[in-house]
Amino acid sequence: MKRIAFNISAAGVLLSGLLVTGCNKMLDIKDPVNSITTNQVFQTDDQASIALNGLYSYLINGGELEASSIGQPGNDLYSAGAITLAAGHSADELYHPSLSGEDLYYVETAARITLLKLGYSTKLWKSAYKGIFNANALIEGVKASTSKEFTEAYRKRVLGEALAVRAMGYFYLVNLFEKIPLALSIDYNDTQKLPSASPDVVYQQIINDLEEASGYLSENYDGNNTERIRINKWYVKGMLARSYLFTKNYEKAWQYANDVISQTGLFQLESLNNVFSRSSREVIFQLKQINISQIRGNATPEGFALTGRYLTPQLLNAFEAGDNRKTAWTAVIPGGTYTPAGFAPAKYKINANNKVFGGDRSEYYVVMRLAEMYLIRAEANMLRGAANKNSVIDDLNAIRKRAGLNNLPYTLTDQQVTDAIARERRIELFAEWGHRWLDLKRTNKATAVFSEIAYKQPWSQHQLLYPIPPDEIRLDNQLSQNIGY
Repeated sequence: MKRIAFNISAAGVLLSGLLVTGCNKMLDIKDPVNSITTNQVFQTDDQASIALNGLYSYLINGGELEASSIGQPGNDLYSAGAITLAAGHSADELYHPSLSGEDLYYVETAARITLLKLGYSTKLWKSAYKGIFNANALIEGVKASTSKEFTEAYRKRVLGEALAVRAMGYFYLVNLFEKIPLALSIDYNDTQKLPSASPDVVYQQIINDLEEASGYLSENYDGNNTERIRINKWYVKGMLARSYLFTKNYEKAWQYANDVISQTGLFQLESLNNVFSRSSREVIFQLKQINISQIRGNATPEGFALTGRYLTPQLLNAFEAGDNRKTAWTAVIPGGTYTPAGFAPAKYKINANNKVFGGDRSEYYVVMRLAEMYLIRAEANMLRGAANKNSVIDDLNAIRKRAGLNNLPYTLTDQQVTDAIARERRIELFAEWGHRWLDLKRTNKATAVFSEIAYKQPWSQHQLLYPIPPDEIRLDNQLSQNIGY
């Protein structure tokens, strides 16, 4: 596991060039500064806030190593768009009509991932573990600090946000790879020979981290709630709702989703064209991208990387007639000499075609939003008992109303309601954070769906998990490879 540690080492925290004016505002990256020791970082609130800002900056912008080599974190960072792109191609959301003419994500699209052709799986693994290592460094730094100038309130904040970031990384790793080492330290002696942990153990750690973080974090956002670029209690509760849904604790999934939805003073469903704006009240948590790249300009990494990516016929045909999401959240790809016509995701309006270097960032990268909570509450409520069916339909209709669709009637059968939940999740959350890929796997519908898609044949169920990077197994002989690779 020694490849985990890149921009934060056991000796101290490497600051990614973040400057702050006070403790609570994340600013753009300036010139890099030198590394400082853990004792120095956690001497005061101001110093600790720089390290905390670095934790967020890595998630959306990458570290010094990535910035010097890629310039497009949307393809390379799990937390900046790479999950959407890789899992979207692995599922039935994104593809290229020519297939053979599309090198990027070909092995994911055609279900041809091998140990010789790993696709983007290694980048997902490494960037997620870097984010986890950064979080571990902050967690250990807070707990080791004895400085009286590092206040109790800010200690809780740093600890809570770092625990939530760690939980976020492990949630995606366990779902994409399943057999993963559970690294909870920055000590090389503790992490170099970790075995593969069972998914149950990983999920329990995720839930433990989130439950602990919930006790430390505020219910409000900084800056009068205008920018939701820091984790607070409601993102943690949203992640708990999602984690309990995935682990089939439907009572708690319903409870936590309901807790978030009930915060009507903070959250509301927005109009379709405002959902992904930086001022959206639907947003629970978003990441603020830098604007110093002439390549990306003011676009989010994912908005930039999704430009020109084709949506599959399967997804396009799944939209009901009159669904305004198809109009508002997709864009026409005009046909050309070498490119066929089609449709691309367009939830983010600033993209590679209209980005402006130095321009206003009217959109940030949305990590979680309220619509997902409605869908979690609906699904969990239905699985709690069919007697809740009318309330479930009410939640689905809240999403459908925003899309311009007619209400579903209360006369639907239980199976029809269950099918409607899956359909609304597919349409509402398309091309976002791999939701479709994860949903098909957790509901055991993936093989039936993918076996019907010609370009994925011959389909093999082992493709539902990405391979553990071979370099990691060579470095840690306690890790085991996923079956089929």
